Order: sequence, then C-alpha cells, then structure tokens
Amino acid sequence: MTQTPTEPIHDARDTNSSPVEDRTQVSQLQPSPQKPRRHIPKAVLVLGAIALIAGAGYTVYRVFIYQPEPEGLFLSGRIEGYETDVSAKIGGRIASVAVREGDLVKPGQSLVQIDDSELRAQFQGASARVRGAQERLERSRQQLPVLEAQLQQANLTTQQAKQESQGRVEQAENALAAARSQLVEAQANLELSRVKQKRSNYLYSQGAVSAQRKDEDDATLSVNQARVATARQQVQSAQGTLTQAQATLRNTPIRAAAALQIEKQIVQARTDITVAQQEVKNVQAAQAEVQANLNYLKVNSPLTGSIITRSVETGEVVAVGAPLVTIVNLDNLYLRGFIPEGELGKVRIGQSSLVYLDTYPNQPLKATVTRIDPKASFTPENIYFKKDRITQVFGVELTLKNPQGLAKPGMPADGRIFGF
Repeated sequence: MTQTPTEPIHDARDTNSSPVEDRTQVSQLQPSPQKPRRHIPKAVLVLGAIALIAGAGYTVYRVFIYQPEPEGLFLSGRIEGYETDVSAKIGGRIASVAVREGDLVKPGQSLVQIDDSELRAQFQGASARVRGAQERLERSRQQLPVLEAQLQQANLTTQQAKQESQGRVEQAENALAAARSQLVEAQANLELSRVKQKRSNYLYSQGAVSAQRKDEDDATLSVNQARVATARQQVQSAQGTLTQAQATLRNTPIRAAAALQIEKQIVQARTDITVAQQEVKNVQAAQAEVQANLNYLKVNSPLTGSIITRSVETGEVVAVGAPLVTIVNLDNLYLRGFIPEGELGKVRIGQSSLVYLDTYPNQPLKATVTRIDPKASFTPENIYFKKDRITQVFGVELTLKNPQGLAKPGMPADGRIFGF
C-alpha cells in the first residue's frame, strides 16, 4: 500500500508565514484534548466474523461447488434384480452349505453338497458290474479267433482226408481191376494147360509123344493152377483194400460234421460277443446315471450373482426340486421406482437415464428404461398417510449397466430419465 509523504512542519519564526498560518501551526503543535473511545461488544464481533465466513463460504459454493439441478424426470426406489432359485435335482440330507447370504458367486462355484454316501456305494457296485461285463466281453473276443483257427484246420483236414480217401479208393479200384485181369489170364492159361495136359496123356498112352513131353505138360498145369490161386488171393486182397478205402471215404462227412460243430460254436461266440457288448453298454449306462446323480448332489452356481436367500442348513433333508439358495444376477439389475400419472407421457421404453446410488453419489450408472407398468397403482405401500396414497403412480424399471459391480440388490437409489 503506497503511503503519502507527510509535509514538513514550518517554524513559527519563518518570515514567509502569515500570522494566521502561524496561529494555525501553533494550534496544530499543541496537543488536542483526548476524546473518549467507544467499546464494541464481543457478541457483535463474533456475529460479524460468522457472517463474514458464511458469506465467503457461500461465494465459494456458488462459484466452485454449486451446480444447477439437471433436467429430467426424477424417481426414487431400490435396486432389484432377477432372482434365480437354485434347487436340488435329487433329494437327500444336506452335508454342507458353502455360501452365506450376501456372498458373491461365480458360475460353477460350489454352493451346497448333499450327502452322497449311498450313491457312492451304488457307483462302486456299478463299476464292478462294468468290469465284469468287460471281462466277459474280452473272453468272448479271445475265444473267437481260437474257434476260427480250429474251423480252418478242420476244414483243411476234412478236405485233405477226402482227397486222400478218394485217391486210395481209386488206387484200390485199379489194383482190384488189375488183380481180376491177372486172375482171368491165369484161369485162361490154366484151362489151356489142362487141355494140353489131357492131350499129352492121351498121346502118351498111344505112344505118340514121349514121357518128357507128358511131364512138361503136367508141370505146366500145376504151375497155372498155382497162378490162378495166387491171382484169386490178389483179387481178394485188392477187394479188401478197396473196401477199407471206401470206408475211409465214407468217414469224411464225420469230419465235416466236426467242422460244422465248430462253426456253430463260432456263431455262438459271436452271439456272446454281441450280448457282452450290450451288457457292457447297459452297465456303463447305469454307471453313468449314478455318476450323474453324484454330480447332481454337488449343487453349483449357474450364474454370476449374489446370494440373497439361504434356505437350508447342514443336516436338513430336502426333497427333489426344493430351493436351496436364491441368487440375484448382478449383471442384470434394475432400479424399481414410481412416477406420477401426470408424468407418464414423458417416459417411453428405451429412454436413456442415469441411476445415482447413495453409496456412490458421484458415480452415476448409465441405465435404460426397460419396463413401464401397464396398470396404475397407488403410491407404494410404505406410504402410510391416506392423503399421500390417493395419487396414482406407474411403476418404472431402469435396467442399469453395472460393469464394476457397484450396485447391489436392496440399495436405495435415485434415477433421472432424460431425452424427452
């Protein structure tokens, strides 16, 4: 702050001064009489200070803090959500409950475990039946190639035996034919030798031939008789060989019957395999059913949300379909509020809006008008004064985007609908 310099005081002896000025200066140099000081009450000072502070605060509020009321249609209500009752597919005794009301859960998270001791015993029995059926199937499968090999060997043996028997029969027939031919030849020679011997004896008796010739014809007859006897034996032997060969050939169907029996065993083995395969499928299906029931005993969360109701406790027995817990979907929350009947024309489905949570007043959530009640109702039931209930209102739902999970069911909140 700039100060004005004080003028110098002139001496009374200054020749340039007038008498009047001298008197004035003299009077200024003389001390003036002191006036009494006024005392201000402390209360006034305090009130003044308060008024000064209040004025300064109001100025700061108006300049830096105050914001004009935004435009739009306002409503108040509570955050609500779509509830999902998680029920039991299989009844039983509750073994444990892993969540409490207010807990946040994710899809697949364990909620409730129902006692599974009985089903586990059933599962063990089903598993044993599966193993037994699989073992029977494996034995049937192992038996089939053995029987097929036996059939192949039997067919081969039968074919070889048939061929060999047919060959032996043919050989025996040929040998018999040869023996018979030799017999005929021997018999012819014998008959010829008899004629010669008879003639020689007659001529010898007449002296027409010598005794030597007679002896030779007698010897030839004896030889031919022996040959006939031998030929007859050979015919008999060949006949016996043929008979045996024919008998062996007749036994070939017996070998074929053995192969046929093996074929029947193969058909039965294949039937056993089919039956065993079906049995395995049946017991596996039964095992899978027990396993599915075991899985049902472990109740998991189907969605992301918050537990709002826990309906069971450990040790309780629940029936099929009984609700265990209730979950509200945190990704699909809405503000449920009411607007006066006279403001209904300003609201339409799809309008943009904002939702203000009491907990986070400076973080409004974007929302959209998704429902307007088709019928009017009176002011909500929590208004107990008759004069306030005579006004009809319409329920409105503002579905909000809640990516950070700030909104929770039951929170009080305000909504502002704009865009009209």
